[in-house]
Amino acid sequence: MATKPNPIHSTLLLLLLFLHRCTPSSAASNPDIEPLLLFKSAADPSNTVLTSWNSTSDPCIASWIGVSCIHNRVSRVVLENLNLRGQGLLNPLTSLTQLRVLSLKQNSFFGPIPVISNLTSLKLLFLSHNEFSGEFPVSVASLSKIYRLDLSYNNLSGNIPLSLNHLTHLLTLRLEENGFSGFISGLSLPSLQDFNVSGNALAGEIPTSLSGFPASAFAKNSVLCGVPLEKCKVISSKPTRPGAMASPLSPRSTVASSPSSIPVEAKPLVKSGNNRHSKISSVAVIAIILGDVLVLGMVSLLLYCFFWKNYSKKMSEKSGSSHVEKIVYSSSPYPHPINGAQSGYERGKMVFFEGEQKFELEDLLRASAEMLGKGGFGTAYKAVLDDGNVVAVKRLKDLSVNGKKEFEQQMEILGRLRHPNLVSLKAYYFARDEKLLVYDYMPNGNLFWLLHGKHF
Repeated sequence: MATKPNPIHSTLLLLLLFLHRCTPSSAASNPDIEPLLLFKSAADPSNTVLTSWNSTSDPCIASWIGVSCIHNRVSRVVLENLNLRGQGLLNPLTSLTQLRVLSLKQNSFFGPIPVISNLTSLKLLFLSHNEFSGEFPVSVASLSKIYRLDLSYNNLSGNIPLSLNHLTHLLTLRLEENGFSGFISGLSLPSLQDFNVSGNALAGEIPTSLSGFPASAFAKNSVLCGVPLEKCKVISSKPTRPGAMASPLSPRSTVASSPSSIPVEAKPLVKSGNNRHSKISSVAVIAIILGDVLVLGMVSLLLYCFFWKNYSKKMSEKSGSSHVEKIVYSSSPYPHPINGAQSGYERGKMVFFEGEQKFELEDLLRASAEMLGKGGFGTAYKAVLDDGNVVAVKRLKDLSVNGKKEFEQQMEILGRLRHPNLVSLKAYYFARDEKLLVYDYMPNGNLFWLLHGKHF
């Protein structure tokens, strides 16, 4: 007699078949695998450096050296000082359309930099200390999101294109120790914080928009002039060519109608009486101008005193009712000095719970930040780091702890908390005057926004 099929076994078999059909292969699920493997085959053919890169794994699931992902797409490729070498190796990487950070500095790549206009999400590009040659990659000007560009210490040449003026968010432009020539007088990048074109063959006058950088940023350009370097020399054009005629208004003129002509005094153009009236009228005009300036200055002073008094009163009333905390982050890459020699205590350091040191306090201080809100224990900020990562930072205020040891014990307890609805503590920083908690940034808002809506 035939046995009945077990319904449990049938269900498990159907489930396994379903999972097998619904689970795509690594190469099919991630379009970034093939470009990365093409790059590896040329840059590391002996498979001695990029050993974790292989066709049987996914870079967003496995740990590929130097590769990070966001939403199952490669967002960061950082391969620095790995002795990689080759020509035209950047061509496969131009297919990584979701790439935000590309850093290949301190290797031995050579040849021209390819067209990278496909990398529309790129924010940081570091190719310094290589052997790239050719002209400036003009396709960089189409990367509207880029704000850090470092092509220093290469063999690039030609002009620096004025199309860089389209990059209104550019914060870093380092082109030193190349072979660039031509003029930079047309460059206008008002957002720049880090700039260097030293060690090139640039010429002409430094534009006003770049004159605030130190002289070292323009050094070793022999024909570059203007602030902060030496003043540009102005070549005057005087009519000294042969046969030039004397001006008819020159104080002395020569009558050339006779060989025996002699210099004679030129006749005055106006009578002496008119000349006297001209002098009197000039004095009167100067007196009128001075009088107007004095009157205008008095009126301005009175208005200034009046409005300043009202403004001070309003500000004092406002500060008495609500105190607005100044944001902790600044554009300077270094914080205020808090070392032992100047403040009498040891400087703190970032402590990470995952074990890997990912950034320092200086990285937080120079990150672009915005305030998210205030709570009973301090103020929360959203910080965008140089590598494109986003974190949430809580600056604690008026926290009553007996010392560093007690604070670290409390942080260890918070760091061990794990719950699906609780954001895990990523790192913390402790110093006498500064206490920071670092979390992963959650872009979905907070409970207040869900209850009341987000108001701008």
